[in-house]
This record gives sequence, C-alpha cells and structure tokens, in this order.
Amino acid sequence: MRILTIGAVTFVIWAFFSTWLFVDVLKPALKKPIETIAVPVTTNNVADSLAGIYALMPKDLVIWHDFDKARLITDPQIETSLAEFKSWLDKYPESIIMVTGYTDLVGTPEYNKTLGLERAQAAQEFLEEKGFPASRMIVSSKGEEDALAGYITAEERAKNRRTVISIKK
Repeated sequence: MRILTIGAVTFVIWAFFSTWLFVDVLKPALKKPIETIAVPVTTNNVADSLAGIYALMPKDLVIWHDFDKARLITDPQIETSLAEFKSWLDKYPESIIMVTGYTDLVGTPEYNKTLGLERAQAAQEFLEEKGFPASRMIVSSKGEEDALAGYITAEERAKNRRTVISIKK
C-alpha cells in the first residue's frame, strides 16, 4: 500500500508541476512575437551588367555543310550576322570568337573529328576574308558529339553537319 501512496503523491506532484510549466512558462513563450532581423538587400551590379552584356551579344551563327564536304553553304543571312559579330568585336576588343565544326554519325569518330576541324578551318578562312582577325579566333572540332538531331533520317543527319560561330563568354 505504501508504494501505491507514494506513486499517487508523486503523480499528483508531477501533474501540478507539468501543468504549471506549460501554462506559466511554455505557453506565454509561444505567444511572444519573434524578433526578426532585417537583412539589407544587396544588389550584384556586376552580375546585372554581365547579364545585360550577354543579352546584347549576337546569337550563334550556324553554317551548314553538304555530306562529307568542308565547303561552306553561304546565304545572305550570314552576311548580316557577320556584321553583328564584327561590330561586337570592335566594341569589345577582349572578346574571342569560337568556331566549332560538327559532323553527322557516318564515318569513324577519328574521321569525323578531322572533318569537323576542316569545316571549322574553312569557316575561319571565310571569316578572315571578311576582315576578322585570326588572333581572336579559337577553332575546334566536336566531330559527331553534341548532335542537334537524331541520325535516323537524312534530314536529321543534315542538321548535324554544321559549323557554329559564337562569342566566347
């Protein structure tokens, strides 16, 4: 009986203590407003100015090629795009032009890498004839990597035979 009495007294004391703790200490603490610290808003002007510059940058120029040929297929749109590139290079003398050649999947990877480089070099020569300095060009070949379309139909393979001229960011 003594254990039951001690247990009942302990339970009553514990019940009063936990009720007091909740009602007088914890509940008011939950209702207090939480102090917030205002963090000053900082603007990154450098990133904003770079985003603005990148938005004005000319879009990539794509020159298409015939099957297994490095010869360029030019059109009037290329001339207007080249004028944009020329004005950009004049305005930003630290800019560099990337000339990258691509091929379709037909042929060995080594051959396609070589053909892609020949296409890029043909585009480089074309740009040099138009007055672009060779010292500001990087010529590379991706071969059959980074395909724009699939390789099932002839039209899809034709979309992958290209040279891309872009400005290095």
